[in-house]
Amino acid sequence: MFIPKAAIFDLDGTLFDSMWIWKKIDEEFLRRRGITCTDDYSDALKSMGWQEGAEYTVGRYHLSETPEQVIEAWFDMSREFYAHRIQMKPFAKEYLRLLEEHHVPMAVATSMEPQENIAISLNAHGIASLFQNITLSTEVTRGKGFPDIYELAASRLGIAQSDCAVFEDILVGIRGAAKGGFQTVGIYDIVSDNNWTDIKKEATLAVRSWQELL
Repeated sequence: MFIPKAAIFDLDGTLFDSMWIWKKIDEEFLRRRGITCTDDYSDALKSMGWQEGAEYTVGRYHLSETPEQVIEAWFDMSREFYAHRIQMKPFAKEYLRLLEEHHVPMAVATSMEPQENIAISLNAHGIASLFQNITLSTEVTRGKGFPDIYELAASRLGIAQSDCAVFEDILVGIRGAAKGGFQTVGIYDIVSDNNWTDIKKEATLAVRSWQELL
């Protein structure tokens, strides 16, 4: 059983089994337009922001829609996914309830977009009330490779960084939190499988299932 003094959680890939949705959205978006999605298209989008990715999609497939309309369609589809199709990882909710029973302050630190999906997903699983604050990547200058977002979340909890555990599925998040003196807990996700060896080496604790923390 692992009970930290305070806990900061990432959402996508950590509490939620959600990293698969954007490839699925790529497939469904194109299928509705009579186009077959290919791996090279999805791979190309991974390195692009929303605007660049939408412009690339319009140009590649000669769509009549504007890039802004493409982004709106992607976001509309994502809302449906987060409300009805995304599941929490097994035993993640049980772990949150365990921390609640021990009166552990909890926060979210996320770069989830569109941001309205944060409330949608938390409410869909009945866990929104468990968190004292939700800190967004847009509230800090640097990304998760730096401790900024976790430091802001900890300051809002009023807890020293050394007393907080950060739960992340990505290596860059583990490294960023470690730079701020946080305890780090690596949560396995298939998307980060190629970094799992490093996550196990660098995190304070690394688990393949939330059940291991109960």
